[in-house]
Amino acid sequence: MKDIIYYGVIGGLFLFNIIMLYKRRKVDNYAYRIVLFSRYKDWFLALLLVTSVVVLLIVVEPYIPKFLKWGLFSLLDKSGTNANLEVIQQSSKVSSVLMIVIFAIFILLIPKAALWEENAFRYGTTEFKKSIFSNVKFGLAHCLVGVPIWIGLILILIGFIYTLKYISAYKKSNDLDVALEASTSLHGKYNTILVILLMIALLITT
Repeated sequence: MKDIIYYGVIGGLFLFNIIMLYKRRKVDNYAYRIVLFSRYKDWFLALLLVTSVVVLLIVVEPYIPKFLKWGLFSLLDKSGTNANLEVIQQSSKVSSVLMIVIFAIFILLIPKAALWEENAFRYGTTEFKKSIFSNVKFGLAHCLVGVPIWIGLILILIGFIYTLKYISAYKKSNDLDVALEASTSLHGKYNTILVILLMIALLITT
C-alpha cells in the first residue's frame, strides 16, 4: 500500500506539472527568456551557489539530528527528498531514454516554477528585513513535496540569497518587474544546474 501511495504522489505531482506547463505556456515563454536566454553571467553565480550548497550539505549532513531528517516520504518508509526529483530517479530504473525524456520535461518546467515561486515569495519586497517571514515560508513550503526539514531550513538561506538579488536589482532600477527577472534568473539557473547534475549522476550510476 505504501508503494502505491508513493508512486501515486510522485506520479500525480508530475502530471500536475505537465498540465500547468500546457496551461501557462504563454507565461512560460517569458520565463524561458529570463532563465535560459538572458542574464548569462547569472550562470556562473548559480554554479557557485550550487557548489557551495552541495559542499554545505556534505559537511553538515552527518551532524543533523534524526528528527530534522524527517520528511513526508518518511511516512512511507522512503528516503526520497523531493517528489519531482523522485520521478527522474525512478525513471532511470526503467531506462536511460525514459529518464532523458523526463529530464527534458523538467528542464521545461523549471523556468515556470522559478517565476511562480519568485512571484509568490519575493515580488514587492523592497527591504531585506521584511523578507524574513516570506523566506521562511519559501524554505518550509518545499517540505510539502517531500524535502526533509533540514534541507528546508537550508532553502530558507538560499531564499535570502534570491532576496538579495531581487532587492539589489530593485534599488538599481526602481522597477519591481526588473527585480523579479533578476531573482527568477538566478533561481531558475540554480535549479537547472541541480537537475543537470542529478541526470549526469544517474547516467553514470545506471
